[in-house]
Amino acid sequence: MDFDQIRAFINVASLRSFSAAAEKLFISQPSISVRIKALEEELGVVLLDRSTGREPTLTEAGRLFLDYAQSIVNLEDECREKLSGQLESAGGLVHVGASTVPGTYLLPFLLAEFKQKKEMIDYNIDILDTSAVIEGVLNYSFEIGFVGLIDQDERLQYNELFEDELMLCTAKGLFGSTPQEGGLLLADCFNHYLLVREKGSATRRLLERKLDEKGLDFSCFKGITYFNSLEGIKQAVRAGLGIAIVSKLSVEDMVNSGQVDTYTIRDLDMKRTLYMVYHRHRILNAAARRLRDFVIERCSKQEMPDL
Repeated sequence: MDFDQIRAFINVASLRSFSAAAEKLFISQPSISVRIKALEEELGVVLLDRSTGREPTLTEAGRLFLDYAQSIVNLEDECREKLSGQLESAGGLVHVGASTVPGTYLLPFLLAEFKQKKEMIDYNIDILDTSAVIEGVLNYSFEIGFVGLIDQDERLQYNELFEDELMLCTAKGLFGSTPQEGGLLLADCFNHYLLVREKGSATRRLLERKLDEKGLDFSCFKGITYFNSLEGIKQAVRAGLGIAIVSKLSVEDMVNSGQVDTYTIRDLDMKRTLYMVYHRHRILNAAARRLRDFVIERCSKQEMPDL
């Protein structure tokens, strides 16, 4: 077993593609296949199932080995950093996955504050739904994730960031010219079309759970329109296509400019917490550790950045 074999395996597992892994490592696809086959023969197990279609998938043995493989590689990286005397001073690249609300309306401001500390760190940031971010943390595509919901998995470590609240967002004046004191009742919404995010969205999952607790679902509304874009939902609400349940953070700009109205729903508790998440068994590189430690310290103050 050598590091080239282990790195080949990690990249195929995270990218779910032999060709993409080969491109990332600047070697040929046959070389990737040879390295992984040799690794499997040495370990005496099949790590990747190649029979399930176009994408290779991890076997049970592969999922078990992935954590150890990443730990081995991270230990090598940490050793090199220490030996070169650059453990705390070096820059680096941090791969970050973030769901739409924290990734768009919180993370940029946290990174801007972090940048003021003269940290020489580069970022590769993917804005995805919560499910995809969690999957990326688990398969080592992302060192750090930012999400709006917890998925119970003992491999994941969560740190609370800030509290958010989901609000009813409507076209201007839909429920009258002045805000209704105390908010609206859920039943007030049922005669309207509901605009909803994709299935992996934390906002949608929270709304579905809260409705289910009351024995309700999306069929209670006049109709449903699905979007894979929060910005698309906001603009559709402004145009009068329907109503939506969205993060307070995400719609403050449109509220302040008078483009939409927002209301609390009196009989639906929609408060939630935004989280940072990373893999418990992964040894983060120096840059990722510094970012993680900054976010933990910054958010312990419970003061939102100036958005």
